[in-house]
Amino acid sequence: MIDAITGWMSAPSPHLIYLVPALAFLESCAGIGLFVSGVFLLSTTTLLYTAEPASLSAILMLAFAGALLGDHSGYLVGRLLGERVWHMSWLKNREQTRFRAQAQLVKSAPVTICAGRFIPLLRSVTPIVAGVSGMSWRKFLICDVLACTIWATGLYLILTNLARVTF
Repeated sequence: MIDAITGWMSAPSPHLIYLVPALAFLESCAGIGLFVSGVFLLSTTTLLYTAEPASLSAILMLAFAGALLGDHSGYLVGRLLGERVWHMSWLKNREQTRFRAQAQLVKSAPVTICAGRFIPLLRSVTPIVAGVSGMSWRKFLICDVLACTIWATGLYLILTNLARVTF
């Protein structure tokens, strides 16, 4: 069993790259992101990068696209459901997080959306708050592209430095 796992990890399928956007989407998706850890994405991208069945640029572009789509799913949930979103069972217990995110969003939307991308609890809630608050889609898009770019740059730095140290 161990030999099969180590053999698979040393030569992973090139199709594993399709997990990258899916995992990036899931970790930032409204609701689901509260339960999907970024460790899965980091492990998958590290395996793909070190075993080289996919290029670093392809990994980063797919992760960026998945993260952007996940954030926009949350924004759309917020826009479509409005205040009703706060009555959903998975958000009822997150009232304190909601108030902090709303207060920060009013102060500085770009900083809040960028910071929310890096804090697991806020990652899937911040886009919802932006949608409920009525933030324009263009403003959210610009802030989110900036946030996902910074996040993808962080992923690049982690992958290249992790690969340099461990492999």
